[in-house]
Amino acid sequence: MAKIELDNFIYYGNLFDIYGKLLSVDRQEIAKQYFAYNMTLAEIAKERNISRQAVLDAIDKSCQKLKEFEDVLGLLELRKKLHELQSLAGDNEKLKLKVEEILKEE
Repeated sequence: MAKIELDNFIYYGNLFDIYGKLLSVDRQEIAKQYFAYNMTLAEIAKERNISRQAVLDAIDKSCQKLKEFEDVLGLLELRKKLHELQSLAGDNEKLKLKVEEILKEE
């Protein structure tokens, strides 16, 4: 994966929000710098004193792992469905509140 397009960047950023703690500490830090702080590969490499290629490899492997977690657990998809349910709830405040409560538990 040479460069992550915006849609995929958002997708993997969301996966990182959900599953990031399941990555190794090193990969967590690199992925956080990339997805949360929007640092470039060169910036991360310079700060960590590693090659740009090493950063790219870590991000690629992290993205693969995050996708595997989602394929098995499906929490991002569940979150999307809960948001959709919440928007369809209309005037049903009880349902809206229950969905909001479930989303906060994640």
